[in-house]
Amino acid sequence: MTKRNLLTIAAGILILAAAAAAAAPADPTPFLGAWKGTLRIAGAELEIGLAFKLDEAKAICGTCDSISQGAFGLALAGIDIKDKTITFLIDGVPGDPTFKGTIDETGKKIAGEFTQGGSVGTFAVEKQ
Repeated sequence: MTKRNLLTIAAGILILAAAAAAAAPADPTPFLGAWKGTLRIAGAELEIGLAFKLDEAKAICGTCDSISQGAFGLALAGIDIKDKTITFLIDGVPGDPTFKGTIDETGKKIAGEFTQGGSVGTFAVEKQ
């Protein structure tokens, strides 16, 4: 085998390894459990609760409580974790309420942006 063939094979192996690493799901463990905090949007401050767990297939799932509005157990959908960032939306609610937050280095706080129907706000929750 020539040196060029060996380099081509090595490059192919590196590309495959990088693709496999990119395709591997992020570890949901830091996000699991109950969280409570506030959501601020359009001049309002709402008390919220989030809960994340693994389903039978070991995929992350969750619910949202809008405590201030008396809405409990709202299903979350589209949960996506990349490194320390989690994105999800409240399923079936008008305006596609979407959260995108980052967990801090302590693993006890998630903070980020909340959007719904063109309005933008912020949210921050702490692990319970």
